[in-house]
Amino acid sequence: MLKSNILFSLLFLFPAVLFANQSVTIPDEPQPSKIISAKLITELTAKGQKVSALALEYEDELFNGEGLETRYQIEVVLDGKSQGERQILRSYGMDKPTLSAQAKSGHYLILELNKEDANADLYSLRTENSEPMLFRAKNEQGEMIQREIVQSNRVPEFYQQRLQYHVTQQGLLKLSNGKTVAPQNISVTAEAKNRHNLWFDQFAADHVSLNDPKNILHYQLYKPHFTPDNAKHQSAVAQQYPLTIFLHGSGQLGQDNVAQLLSSQGAISTLQYEEGFVLAPQYSSVFDPFDNVKQGQRGGIHWQTENRRALLLAMIDKTLQQHPQIDPARIYLVGLSRGAEGALYLLLDRPHFFAAALLMGGREAYSVEWIDGNATQENLASLANMPIWFFHSKEDKVSPVAGSRINYQILSQQLKNPAVKYTEFSFDQAGDNGIVNNNPHNTWDAVFNSPAAQRWLLQQTRTLNQTKE
Repeated sequence: MLKSNILFSLLFLFPAVLFANQSVTIPDEPQPSKIISAKLITELTAKGQKVSALALEYEDELFNGEGLETRYQIEVVLDGKSQGERQILRSYGMDKPTLSAQAKSGHYLILELNKEDANADLYSLRTENSEPMLFRAKNEQGEMIQREIVQSNRVPEFYQQRLQYHVTQQGLLKLSNGKTVAPQNISVTAEAKNRHNLWFDQFAADHVSLNDPKNILHYQLYKPHFTPDNAKHQSAVAQQYPLTIFLHGSGQLGQDNVAQLLSSQGAISTLQYEEGFVLAPQYSSVFDPFDNVKQGQRGGIHWQTENRRALLLAMIDKTLQQHPQIDPARIYLVGLSRGAEGALYLLLDRPHFFAAALLMGGREAYSVEWIDGNATQENLASLANMPIWFFHSKEDKVSPVAGSRINYQILSQQLKNPAVKYTEFSFDQAGDNGIVNNNPHNTWDAVFNSPAAQRWLLQQTRTLNQTKE
């Protein structure tokens, strides 16, 4: 009886043990799983700041983020009206919401977009100073006259919450935890909290003033990646960085302290090749109320005035004092249009202070308003060894090419400067020589994307035992 009971028990338990040791396969089914967040990635381009990618955050690491370009749709909506779809060029996984040449394991799916899309903008541009102003000039006989000239500028006005990106995940997405994410939608506005830019976000606003609280210069400062605590340590001070001062042109004047960062890649041109400090100031008006020719002062416009140049030098000195990480042998000037004119003035104000300069589409040295003819061998003699690279298009109608030619001729032929360079462009249509805007004045489109020009600048160093002036 006992044996029969044992046999019965074994026969009863055997099927249960057998099936318990077999794995049960659950069919894969798409599951609802909300996208945690969406962020707009922006880039500073030759045509302004553009939305260049979207970063979608999922609950777990992506199994694979490549080849998904056709599985997503992105619609742009402004003030409730559709502006069309964005073109998706590339998809890949990342560990943070940023662009990368190489995919990485992470929770983020990056969707790179075509920056040339007509609906890639983050802001509109409002025109100011559109009425003609009177300026001092000379006629063909060398007589002093007044000329009516428009000096308009454009102020960026960000769309913020008025601009929305509607993202549709049209296909399936596998996560590393095994989950298959079902199709879904998410929307994100273009408010600052939803935007990310590698360099733009790290600029911080500041200002400097002289003599009168109203005599003020606003600027933006970019600092390299180091913490304040580490910066106090001797090893951090031993790590030195270059300082680039970028001077904007007449079209970016204003009181927003942002336009000078957006209109070109000037403020980030050197950062694309080496980490460093950058100063990007902005003046507020065409004429300088604190340097008025009607009050017996020298006067001038834009960066020409002695007062504004004193403010620039005060800004530089303040930054050097506050940041010992700056290499005093590597202080560079980059200027476009009226900014090139201003940078040349600064070189003459402190000829043994700066290491080198890139000057694009500028004017003849020592011009005042529209009065030229002041550049001579004598007054440029202090720059006989200064590394300067001039750039100009011969078709430039905004700032005639003669100014750069004269400056270069005096420095190279009369003063025998071994370090001066000059590149002249020909321009027939947008895209020639990398000038992407349809204006031969914009030689900086090409220069800011030139490894040759940027590396040349960053290779120049000043001998520190020279006397500062």
